[in-house]
Amino acid sequence: MEPQGYGYGAPNRQQGPPPMGNPHSPNQNRPPQGPPNSQQAAFQWVMATDGSIPPNAVQGGVEKDGTPLFIARSFYKGGLHPGKAGPHLEGGGFLIGYGGKEVKINEYFVLCGDASRLRWVEQHGILDISNFRPIEAGHEETGEPLFVAKTLYEGSQQIGKCGQHLKQGMSFSYGKKERNSSNYMVLAYV
Repeated sequence: MEPQGYGYGAPNRQQGPPPMGNPHSPNQNRPPQGPPNSQQAAFQWVMATDGSIPPNAVQGGVEKDGTPLFIARSFYKGGLHPGKAGPHLEGGGFLIGYGGKEVKINEYFVLCGDASRLRWVEQHGILDISNFRPIEAGHEETGEPLFVAKTLYEGSQQIGKCGQHLKQGMSFSYGKKERNSSNYMVLAYV
């Protein structure tokens, strides 16, 4: 399924954190950095709260009942973590998996832009970014970059995070727990 844009709720047009992860990362195995190119400039992270989803939000997944899940990120424990957002998600509208638990956050940044300029790249096990350019959506407290990922899980497409340092593939929240999947897709520029 290709990402699609949908809009719900009133947007807050405040610009989110920078499009790339932590520029001071000690990790030398990260994708090339530099000024934003035209692909990066086509997207922005728009601040949202309490389940609101701004117009042009990029849909990255879907619940098993067909409810859309949107790509978002938020600050948590010194990192900037990708996860899922939606007006139906209780406890704040944004969820990540962290430390074995599902974490609910009510202030987050939603990826907005032309979803036709994105694609999903299949992965198995540890992330391998040798043949494509993933969208860097955040970073761990220690600086390792994090990317948007999704996996098929119990009849749904769940959004989470992946990184070259995550040995079990991707991490996502589901059923009030952090879960992992070694078969997943990572979001990349076309």
